[in-house]
Amino acid sequence: MERTIYSKYSNERAERFRIRTDIVTDEAGEKKVYKYACTIQAADHIRRQEELGRQLDAAYAGSRITFCPCTTENVPGGCRSVSPFVRGDNLQHLMEQAVAAGDWETVEQMVAAYADRVSGSGGEIPFVRTPEFVEVFGEEKLPEGMPCAAVSDVDMIFSNIFVESGKAVADGGWTVIDYEWTFPFPVPKKYLIYRAVYYAYYQIFKAEGKSLADWLKSAGLTEDETECFARMEEHFQEYLRAGAFPVRSMQRRMGTRIIPFAALLDGAGAGDGGEIVRESAYLRVRKLVYHIDRTECQDGSRICSGWAFAKTWDGRCLPVNIRVAAPGGERFAAEITRRTRADVAEMFKIRRVENPEFGFDCVWQAAPEQRFCIYFSLGNRESIYEG
Repeated sequence: MERTIYSKYSNERAERFRIRTDIVTDEAGEKKVYKYACTIQAADHIRRQEELGRQLDAAYAGSRITFCPCTTENVPGGCRSVSPFVRGDNLQHLMEQAVAAGDWETVEQMVAAYADRVSGSGGEIPFVRTPEFVEVFGEEKLPEGMPCAAVSDVDMIFSNIFVESGKAVADGGWTVIDYEWTFPFPVPKKYLIYRAVYYAYYQIFKAEGKSLADWLKSAGLTEDETECFARMEEHFQEYLRAGAFPVRSMQRRMGTRIIPFAALLDGAGAGDGGEIVRESAYLRVRKLVYHIDRTECQDGSRICSGWAFAKTWDGRCLPVNIRVAAPGGERFAAEITRRTRADVAEMFKIRRVENPEFGFDCVWQAAPEQRFCIYFSLGNRESIYEG
């Protein structure tokens, strides 16, 4: 008798991609992973996993990257894929441990090992833009001839890679699980590297350490390539959703304000970034400085990151208030996260600020073509970034 010990629904997608993943254990303690179609349309998506696994095995034969085997079974009401439960050290977990210990040298070694292994595995065919590529990734004008694997698992991110226990990341064999998003047409290997580093930066590094641009550069990507891959990722996410709206984005669409309890007690308002300097109405600001590090679309949301601060006439350097609006003035319900940016303080020789909370990430729900303005303000000064 099998017992389900984990279940995850991936149903915020187009109907043809909606599935459920179960981890089950039998009486002997052996674990298996089942994937079920949640809709009639998704049955083909489940059935193709076994064939994709065979194609990946053939493409990566002889390399130190292998793929968890997968078979298909008919069950009442449809079908399911069956895979063994992979044991070992998950690469994301190893990275998280290194980040927690402040061991960025080890993290850099892991990223370098990943870029090296992905670049050198899977065969090498030149990139050509096919109709299938355009359907999934859009009309991006990538250079012809970029190296591609014969078959590409674009979700080969760190959380989907297991390393042999006790082996160094760069030396041991890697086993890839969950190759659901595999495509048998040319996709640049550098795009796989882009996705892995991008998601590691926000999910593992929590935007700490080097900037995303620096991480991508160290992994061998140019600025132009990064911009192209960001647009490819945006189109890929639209392909997966096909109009479906994820629950995790509800707050951004509805504009729910979050007010910390402590702010209620002292009468300060908050939400949409909040006014972080209470006396901002009468501050005499000498200069307001900001810089936009990146803007992009992800998962139906717009993202803008950078830093901003104000210099007052009495010698202080302070974070600024931030709001996001349409060009006509209609305010967007933006989720604004503040971050410490010691590098900015160092660049401007700001010595008297213990916690230079000058960095920010703004996220809001908007269509990719929607224009926007970010307003930075404090006291009598305001600057506007138009995107």
